[in-house]
Amino acid sequence: MDGEPSRDEGGIRVAMPEGTEDFTGYRPLTERVALLAHAEAFFGVGSGLAWLAHACGTPVVLISGFSLPMTEFETPGRVINFHVCHGCYNDTAIRAKNGGCPRHGGTERAYECSRKIGSEAVWEAFLRVRRQLVE
Repeated sequence: MDGEPSRDEGGIRVAMPEGTEDFTGYRPLTERVALLAHAEAFFGVGSGLAWLAHACGTPVVLISGFSLPMTEFETPGRVINFHVCHGCYNDTAIRAKNGGCPRHGGTERAYECSRKIGSEAVWEAFLRVRRQLVE
């Protein structure tokens, strides 16, 4: 979502949290690197921006669901809910990987892999990342 502050995807509105500093837009890679390299942590999904944060040495809280843990870099900050639909990106039976929820689009289960991850789990992942930095 680094391109725009909000968008509609498969009937679900994804928006930047209120009060967040707005660094959306298509910015030079050097600017993104500078921001990420000085951040205490990066919170996001498995995207190019998450990989860039990881490459910068910035601790990453990776909110995962559409991909399996083997797909991305290791981080103590991974958050995934294995009790709901997950891993569609790694499912070779699914051809279209972009645009909408491939298994449950248009139903109440759409994007449950992300929606069923609560803020408590994300916060706990951040605390794990911070503890690892201190050790």
